[in-house]
Amino acid sequence: MADTSRSSNFIADAEWHNEWWNTNSGRQSDLSNVTSLTPRSDLLNLLRSIDEERERGIESLAYPIYGPTGIGKTTLLRQFIAAILESDVADFSPGNRDPDIIGSVDPRQILYVPLEDSLYHLEPSSKALERLRTVIDYFYSHIAPRRGRKYIILDDVGALQLDNEQKRLLLEFVQEDTYLLLTGIVKSQVDLRGISEEERLKIEWPRAMLPMKFVETVQQNTYDDTALTDVDIDFNVQIESLRTTSIDGDALIKKVRNNLSTSEDLDTAVAALNQLYFEAFSDVERDGLYEAAREYLQKGGILLDAEKATVKNELVRSHFLLYLYKELAKYESIQRPENLHRIASLAASQTGKELQYTDISKQLEVDRRTVDTYLSVLDEGIAVSESHDFSLQRHRRTRLYLRNPRHVVLLSQRQEHHGFEAYERTRSLNYEFEYKLARTVAFDHAKRLAWKVSNSHDENTSVEYAETEAGTVDYILHNDKGLILPFVLSYHPHAGNADKIATQFDPTSGKHPIPGGEELRELNYKAPYRFIITDSLPKEVEKSSSLVIEQDGVDLCYVPYWLFLLIC
Repeated sequence: MADTSRSSNFIADAEWHNEWWNTNSGRQSDLSNVTSLTPRSDLLNLLRSIDEERERGIESLAYPIYGPTGIGKTTLLRQFIAAILESDVADFSPGNRDPDIIGSVDPRQILYVPLEDSLYHLEPSSKALERLRTVIDYFYSHIAPRRGRKYIILDDVGALQLDNEQKRLLLEFVQEDTYLLLTGIVKSQVDLRGISEEERLKIEWPRAMLPMKFVETVQQNTYDDTALTDVDIDFNVQIESLRTTSIDGDALIKKVRNNLSTSEDLDTAVAALNQLYFEAFSDVERDGLYEAAREYLQKGGILLDAEKATVKNELVRSHFLLYLYKELAKYESIQRPENLHRIASLAASQTGKELQYTDISKQLEVDRRTVDTYLSVLDEGIAVSESHDFSLQRHRRTRLYLRNPRHVVLLSQRQEHHGFEAYERTRSLNYEFEYKLARTVAFDHAKRLAWKVSNSHDENTSVEYAETEAGTVDYILHNDKGLILPFVLSYHPHAGNADKIATQFDPTSGKHPIPGGEELRELNYKAPYRFIITDSLPKEVEKSSSLVIEQDGVDLCYVPYWLFLLIC
């Protein structure tokens, strides 16, 4: 009897969280809280993906999303609900061209379960799953119409602590003509591929949710009070026309990204880069984008409603530490979560510098294998990522990068990041720290670009580095066809001799083992172009109206820092 009563509590909780079931409840303000926020591109991508599956006639679907605590997963899901609800229930149109799904779904076709807020985490795993099954059965039997597609949306699926068998049971709860959306903190938590053999259910690959890229902050007019005040009011639409073919335009950014995976297409990508810089933008727009990129270093890719910088900083810091100490450490069974914090702080203080694993082991007072575990956990959690040597000559060393530039500020010492605590433009000259942020942001954006080069959704793409006598090739992207895209960062005050570094780089030095083994791949490594990411284009480039300069028989392609961020 007590167990039945307990189940009814979870049903009552579901009724409370799905206020749209009763449109006369007067609680629509709950959705208004998220519809008042400017949607990220993640929402537009989600809506388009779901709409495409509907148009293809996919009856049942599982769509997983993962990302760190505080990144905006809950806001994303609730904005998705507001967007698809019938317009008389929630009038929310987030894009320039809306997919057909927007405003088309009956409120009783949607079940939203915030698992952490609904106290599923207080139940043993098997019991928690049974509670959820009761709620889903109630939704099908008492709420949802007999006909029409249903949407079951599970937020914070980690609260259920599911193993693979329990994931299979979860998928069995999903009846025909149902789309299941679920979120978690890491990829493995929500990865349902290979779990179910039911052909009726299409299971998507997990999508990562990261801090907003530079291009997204530009489109959201994050900088409309400063750097981009002099550009046209429809500048965000102009950027969108460069990113996608869904609206009229040349889609030059898309053309660059779609031609990076083969040597034959790379000339097309470079030609599109050239058009982007010399033809797509006016002088005023280029200057605005240059300043906006510097502001991105200042503000990062997480936008918060709080006005005071101190409050924003505390929110970002609290979310990150909560993620490290509670969510990530708990999921990965880390006994000393403070070591995750220490490695993140090490990444902040030594951004992009080559570190020996033995030194990290000594600093943390743990063995090398444990360090590997920590780094693997932080990488899966999209908190700290490693960059390894391209040639495996320095395989006992690594370079660490935080994935959020704001974490570099918050985990650095005060005397190092002075002037960057606030989110407004600073008059404090601190070019050394700006360079460190520029290096971090370029790595993060290169990681996002790497999957286009690899041309694979499933592969854990890497960004590597290489040493030459002249200096370091900071970011190397490659694929299993042997195509190499080397990028040298030339950013003041460390502009250095980037051209010499680029020309000295030897693409044939690459060594990569076969996945899951130790035997090296036999690849014919080629780098048709060497790219130099710079905050100051050479005069020769400006005069020639070409980003490409031949030097010592090598084609060097100079890419303005803001343009590199824009295409990633």
